[in-house]
Amino acid sequence: MNSVSQEPAAPVLVVAGEASGDMYAAELVQALGTRMSASGPAFFGCGGPALRKAGMEILVDNRQLSVLGPFEAVSHLGRFFAALRQLEAAARQRKPRWAILVDFPDFNLPLARRLKRQGVGVFYFISPQIWAWRKRRVHALRRWVDGMIVILPFEEEFYRRYGMQVEYVGHPLVDRVKTSCSRAQFLPSLGLAEDRLTISLLPGSRSREIRFNLPAMARTARRLQREQPAQFLVPLASPSHAPLVRGLIRDEAPGLSVALVENDTYDAVGHSDLAVVSSGTATLEAALLGTPLIAVFRISIPSWIVGQYLIDVPYYSLVNLIAGREIISELYQQDFTEDRLYAEIRKLLTESGRSARARMALSGVRERLGQGGAISRAAERIASWMEAGPKGE
Repeated sequence: MNSVSQEPAAPVLVVAGEASGDMYAAELVQALGTRMSASGPAFFGCGGPALRKAGMEILVDNRQLSVLGPFEAVSHLGRFFAALRQLEAAARQRKPRWAILVDFPDFNLPLARRLKRQGVGVFYFISPQIWAWRKRRVHALRRWVDGMIVILPFEEEFYRRYGMQVEYVGHPLVDRVKTSCSRAQFLPSLGLAEDRLTISLLPGSRSREIRFNLPAMARTARRLQREQPAQFLVPLASPSHAPLVRGLIRDEAPGLSVALVENDTYDAVGHSDLAVVSSGTATLEAALLGTPLIAVFRISIPSWIVGQYLIDVPYYSLVNLIAGREIISELYQQDFTEDRLYAEIRKLLTESGRSARARMALSGVRERLGQGGAISRAAERIASWMEAGPKGE
């Protein structure tokens, strides 16, 4: 493809506020680079290790902006506004023609407004979940965003209803989520039996999530382990979480034997008979691996109360939303108890055909997420929009 701009040196502002966004944005930056001339634009903005490795100049480290819920975000307001001002000033000085904003709406929507006032064309990669809560924000997106690239199949229709330029490219996880070895190789490498019931527990990727979610998981696992031969895996989002996980298991479920798995979540989940997963992207990963799962989640009571007034979706898990029906059990907040989780696990283990039906339904979710190549298609579409220029040119 030829250079997409008559001004190839014009920089591009990229903002990815969380770890997953950093990973996807880094792949997008690299894919865009292959579609542009050797003297193509430099990338700068907000990101983390992946974008830094991809060659982007990091002005704001996204780790200082990561929070869990609305009440937890209050203490970060100073950092948020300082980062907004810094990126706005950098855009005014460097005069990018385009900006690519990745998810992170509470930060990126105010930034999009400021950028549009400077005449910067704005592309949004990975939709904020405004279809789930605070839907009125779509009107702001329509004013400030030139093009939306979405990765969930139902999002394209949502934005088209509001007259936005949008394209569904499939989910980037389709290319990433796969096992690297067989069950016969993986479980013995952990000192575990290949033929024993194996359950993965995924309490979340942040310390606060782990504290909320792991205790009930661990108590349920101990109850199951006392009843039948079973082995449990806890894939760690970060090796730094190991002391916290060990401490919570020791305090909440003394005697429970678990294997902590570092840097190998997909093999752990893919070779498990079922998984208990903290709601979020991890549920999609389990679905792509075909492992029957139960989605759980607990947050602070104030955040939960506020969320009840703001969230407007029939299901909380992405798996059920994509399927358009309940194909996995969801246990949230007051429903997420040891007894309820135990009952749902027993259903999957003992009801005839339930596990097989779950696997079949999950294969349908995988099909709806595309055949791979999402990042490449996103880069191609954004490059095409860049060639056309921002609205009003």
